[in-house]
Amino acid sequence: MAIHSLVASLSFDFQGKSYNLQSVVDIEKVITHTDFYQSIYQQLAQDNDIDLYSYQLEVMMDQEIHFSKPQGCTKSCINDGELNLVKLRKNFEQVSLDGAIQSIVQQHLDLNECSDNVKKALIKAYQVGRDSSRNSD
Repeated sequence: MAIHSLVASLSFDFQGKSYNLQSVVDIEKVITHTDFYQSIYQQLAQDNDIDLYSYQLEVMMDQEIHFSKPQGCTKSCINDGELNLVKLRKNFEQVSLDGAIQSIVQQHLDLNECSDNVKKALIKAYQVGRDSSRNSD
């Protein structure tokens, strides 16, 4: 299982047959998709041999996805089977940022020199740079 993952599942009936679909979702692969939930439905379909151009897929996509078994940054984002996508994206961004900062620190600083204040300064510098590049688009 991926470091940052969860299990997506749903159930539906189609042409007299019941389907209980389940997939492990690697958050790193889907978090940046514009339509996050659409990508989850597509993964559920592909993992369970449902044609992506079928009425069966349409029926499946009318069902609510239930989420469970959170790992990594998804742990605090599921409540009663519902996913808080805003919180998930924020958590994932923080985890990614922490990894990038750690890499920079290891390359350019003595680990004994890296205090929480240095980490906070690096994070703030990143956020300022990100915000200014978004404003220039």
